[in-house]
Amino acid sequence: MADQKRLAFSIIQFLHSQLQSGSMSPDAQESLEVAIQCLETAFGVSMEDQSLAVSQTLPEIFEAVVGKELEHSRTNSEPVTPSEDDVAEAERLKTEGNDQMKAENFEAAVSFYGKAIELNPANAVYFCNRAAAYSKLGNYAGAVRDCERAIGIDPNYSKAYGRMGMSGMISGGHNSMGAAGSSPSTNDLASLIQAGQQFAQQMQQQNPELIEQLRSQIRSRTPSASNEEQQE
Repeated sequence: MADQKRLAFSIIQFLHSQLQSGSMSPDAQESLEVAIQCLETAFGVSMEDQSLAVSQTLPEIFEAVVGKELEHSRTNSEPVTPSEDDVAEAERLKTEGNDQMKAENFEAAVSFYGKAIELNPANAVYFCNRAAAYSKLGNYAGAVRDCERAIGIDPNYSKAYGRMGMSGMISGGHNSMGAAGSSPSTNDLASLIQAGQQFAQQMQQQNPELIEQLRSQIRSRTPSASNEEQQE
């Protein structure tokens, strides 16, 4: 109860300081006076009980707490460099994810890539690989988000642009193509091709060097390996 009285006294002290500031309207001052009377009655304290005063005023305590929270927030927002052990374990988990992709265990692959990302979130490859797994599961929105994260880490990561474009086009045309597993109509395919052409034209205008990199990758690709299946 003693601590509650000290807190009540600090609040009353703060309200009194606001009354004395002269910055409030008559109605606001009247409301503060009523609040002070209610607190004094409820906790049995008054401004004469100086023994309840603490070393800091309520605004000073509040300012100190807010300052610590802001400092903590800044500390947590700073990127943490993973240890060598974390980097090695993340690579192992990525390899496990690649193996699961080859075995067509796509949900397991998502899990392994996610664990690798937790250990080393600054590696764009992990996000791009998980995007491929999401695409295989039909989660095209998740694939686009991961590609965006990969591009945010490495703006020159051509494979992430390619996967994002494919996932975005499929996602955009998915509803018009009917239920999952159904065959799209000729009009649906035409719309999808048109969307792909528009995306390619936009990318050509924005980053011609990147488009050339994508073309080089396509030319060097083996006939049996698709862009979605190749994991880094």
